[in-house]
Order: sequence, then structure tokens, then C-alpha cells
Amino acid sequence: MDENKLLVTDLVRRYDIDWLRVILFGLLIWFHYAIFSIEQINDDMIFNLPLYFIITVMHQWRLAALFIISGMGTAFAFRRRTWKNYINERFIRLGIPLLFGIYILFFGVFSPIKSTILLFTIFPGSDDMPYGHLWFIYNLLIYSILLTPLFSHVRNNPSGKIVIFVRSIFNIRYGLGILFLPPIILSINGILFKPWEFGEVGMWWEFPRYLLYFLFGFLMISAKEDFFKVIDKIRIPITIFTPLLAIIWFLSIDEFGIPNVMEGGWMKNSQCILESSAGTLACSAFSLEAILAAFIQSFHAWFWCLFIFSWASKLLNRPSKWLVYLNEAVYPTYIVHMHLTFLPIAIFGIIGLNYYLGLTLGTIFVMFAVMLCFEISRRAVWARPLFGIKGGFSEIEKLFPYNLIDETATNVIISIIFHLFTLVMIIGLWTFYLGGLSIS
Repeated sequence: MDENKLLVTDLVRRYDIDWLRVILFGLLIWFHYAIFSIEQINDDMIFNLPLYFIITVMHQWRLAALFIISGMGTAFAFRRRTWKNYINERFIRLGIPLLFGIYILFFGVFSPIKSTILLFTIFPGSDDMPYGHLWFIYNLLIYSILLTPLFSHVRNNPSGKIVIFVRSIFNIRYGLGILFLPPIILSINGILFKPWEFGEVGMWWEFPRYLLYFLFGFLMISAKEDFFKVIDKIRIPITIFTPLLAIIWFLSIDEFGIPNVMEGGWMKNSQCILESSAGTLACSAFSLEAILAAFIQSFHAWFWCLFIFSWASKLLNRPSKWLVYLNEAVYPTYIVHMHLTFLPIAIFGIIGLNYYLGLTLGTIFVMFAVMLCFEISRRAVWARPLFGIKGGFSEIEKLFPYNLIDETATNVIISIIFHLFTLVMIIGLWTFYLGGLSIS
């Protein structure tokens, strides 16, 4: 085996990355329940300040970290795949659940022409997205295709200029390279693109932002142990500065005099249009305030990513009998969780349940319900690819009750039953989704 081939295949699966993936998607369920029910809070703002702080701070880095993890997963996926195999796998793993979500879970089958047009519309807006919360999968599929030539080049040249450059960044003294270069690049993206359109759910200026995080994740793993050495080195300083940045970011959200300076699109804001016509520069696209906001936002999000990866490397890089199971459950539970979120929010709101008690009970319910959906769909062989679950008959045979029965005819009957259960489950998801929306 030649040296390059050896270097491509010597990547060792990291348990900490898998654990982070599981934890972050679990937090995603809690976050969505919290944010969509937050209007039910009736208490004093000061009393709820910790909740607002956690939600707004988490929103800045949770998706960024997930795109980094997806990029890291791509580096592992490229170990023994050609670029053609990788593209094919991405279309199956991402494309099939995406189409299933659009045309079945979000009722696109009843307006197929409109849904298809919107599917191929660039940045249709959050109200017109045919894929709803599955925009993460949609963007990930596009990123994977766009960056495949680069991924293939790095795979075939593991000691080439790109990897050498990344390693040189990681090896800069005191970890200054990884601390400063990525957030500066992210800041430039914000400076150039944020003024023109409001960034939401991965569209407009957020599209290249998450593309960069995805790319960073791939390059981190491509540099192999250099990345894990440097995040171990910076663990203490990153632990000190990340909370400080979180406080600075939180306190400065509305302090720059520019509407939506963190979300973007202020040049189309009515207040800015009036100020521009009056000859003021408060809403200039490239003002000092806007540039400073971009740097604070980018450094804050990046430091949080380094913080969680650094501590995960120290505490979570160990196997567990639950990790494989939970890692497999991540994708299907993410796909269905939003359909199960709105109805308990609406019901608890109607009966006037305390917000925090409702948040606790609702999150527990959604967690239980998504795991039930996973257990059902993973036992129906034709449903597995719809929910992003790998494997076919050979994997189902390992599961209860298939693993207790040797008779083929009996297993076929059981399979039919679980496919019927899956159909009932889908109808239930529709009922929860429509019921939640209609009541609220």
C-alpha cells in the first residue's frame, strides 16, 4: 500500500464527535420547544433573563457546531469512497429523506408543481420553504455537492498543500492560528453579505456562513491529530474567554444603532431607508458599527465551537453501548421532531400551564415520541431510507422480534405489520402537526 493511501485510511473514528452529534441534536429538540413556546411566558423579563440568555447565545453556535460535525463526518466518509460513491451516498442519505419530507411530511404531494418549483428556488424565504425545518438537510446536500471536488483533491493528496497549510495554522504558537483565522474569515463573510438580506434558516448570508463551518469541519479532521492536539492546548484559555464573549455578545445585540445588525438585511429596513434619505450614515452597509458587530458575532460563535470540541475531546472520547444506538437515532428523530412539537405547546398554552413546567413536560414528551417513531421506522425495511436510517434486511434481522424468529414467513408477516405501523405513525405525525398549527 502506498503512503498516500495509508494516510487516507488511517483516520480513527472519534467517539467524542459522535457524542457531540447526539447531544447537540438532543438540545435541538429542547431549543425548538423552548423557542416556539416562549410567547407563553408571562413573568417579569428579569426573572426570565437566564432563559433568554441561554436561548440567544445557543442559537449563535449550535447549528455552526452541527455543520462542523457534518464536515468532520464527510472526512471520515471519504476514507474509502470515490467521489462518485460519495455523491451517490449523499443523494440516498440526504436526498431521499428530503423528498420524503417535502412531498409527504409537509404535504407537497397535494401541490407537487408548487413544491417542486420552490425546491429549486434559491432562498425562497422561511414562509415558502417546502422542506420546513429540513433546510439543514437541504443545505448539507448542496454543500456536499459543491465541495466534492475539493474533498476529492484532499483525499487524493493527504500530504498536499491544503493539508500542510491547515496543519501550519494549527501549529502556530499558543494556538493563535485556530483561534483567529477561522473567525476572521467568518467575519469577512458577515461584513460583505449581511447588510443586504435578513439571514434566516441557512439562507442569504447564512448560506456561505454554514458552508464555511462545514468546510472547516472537513479540514480539521483532514489534519488528523494536529487538530486534537491544538484544541487540547487551548482548552483553558478558550474556557476563560468563551463566557466573556457570550456576555459581550448578549449585551451588545441592540447597542450598535443598526436594526437587525446581527441578523442582517438592515439596508432594506424602513428605518434605515428613512435615515439614508435624511443623509445620516447610521445604517451604512459597511460602517464601523456593522464591522464590529460582525467580528463579535463570529468570534463568539467560533469560540463556543472550540469550547465544546475541546471539552468533548477530553471527556467524551470513549465508547459506550448506547452511542451506536443513539447515533443511529439522531437523523430520524430530527426529521420528525417538529411535527410533534406544536400540539403540546398549544395544549399547555390553552390550559395555562406554567411555562417552565410545560417546557419540561413537553420536551420529555417529544423525546419519548421521536424515539418511538425511530423504533417503529427502523423495523420497516422500506421506511428506513425515508427516515435516513442506513441498512436493509441484514440490519433488521438483528432487531427484536426478528432476531427471535427463524421462520421466513413469520418474519414477512412481522415486517408487514411494522410497515403498517409506520403508515399509522405518518398519519399521526400529520395529525399532531396540523392539530398544533390549528389550535395555536
